[in-house]
Amino acid sequence: MAKKDNPKKDIKTDEGARKKKKGSGMSVRLFLLLIIILSAVFLPTAIFLFVGLMPTFVAFFVERSRKKRKCVTVGAMNLAGCMPFLMELWTTDHTSARAVDLLLDPTAITLIYSAAGIGYFLDWFIAMVVSGYMYQRGVARAKSIKKYQDELVERWGIGVTNTVPLDPEGFPIEHPPRL
Repeated sequence: MAKKDNPKKDIKTDEGARKKKKGSGMSVRLFLLLIIILSAVFLPTAIFLFVGLMPTFVAFFVERSRKKRKCVTVGAMNLAGCMPFLMELWTTDHTSARAVDLLLDPTAITLIYSAAGIGYFLDWFIAMVVSGYMYQRGVARAKSIKKYQDELVERWGIGVTNTVPLDPEGFPIEHPPRL
C-alpha cells in the first residue's frame, strides 16, 4: 500500500517558509528605511551617487542570475570611477549645488560611466576566458575517457562497447573473441 503524504507536515513547512520570507522582507524594509534616512541627511552625496551609479542599477535590474556577478563587477568599477569626484565633493563644498556641478562636468560623467563600461568589459572578458578554459578542460577530459575506453576494449574485447551487431532476435551476429 502506498504511503500517504501528511497534509499537516506540508502546512508546517509552508508556515516556516512564510515566516522566513516575512523576516527577510522586514530586513529589506529596514535597510531601505536606513538608506532613505541617510540619503536625506547626506543629500549631496545621495544625488551624486544616484546619478553616478546608474549603470550599476541597470546591471542589477537587467541581470537575471541569483548571484548578480555582472552587477558586482560593474558596481565595483562604477564606484571606483565615482570615488575621485565623491572625495572632491566631501573635501570641498558639500552642497547639492556642488554635486550637480560635478555631475554636469563632461569629464567627470565620462570618466564615471567609462569606468562602468570597463566593468562590463571585464565581466564579458573574464566570462569568455573562463568558458574557454572550461571547454578546453572538457575536451581534454573527453580525450582521457576515450583513451581509457580504448584500453578497456583492448583488454576485454569489442563486446564491452555495446556495438556488436545483432540479428532480428537480438543475438550477436559476430561473437566477440573470448580471452
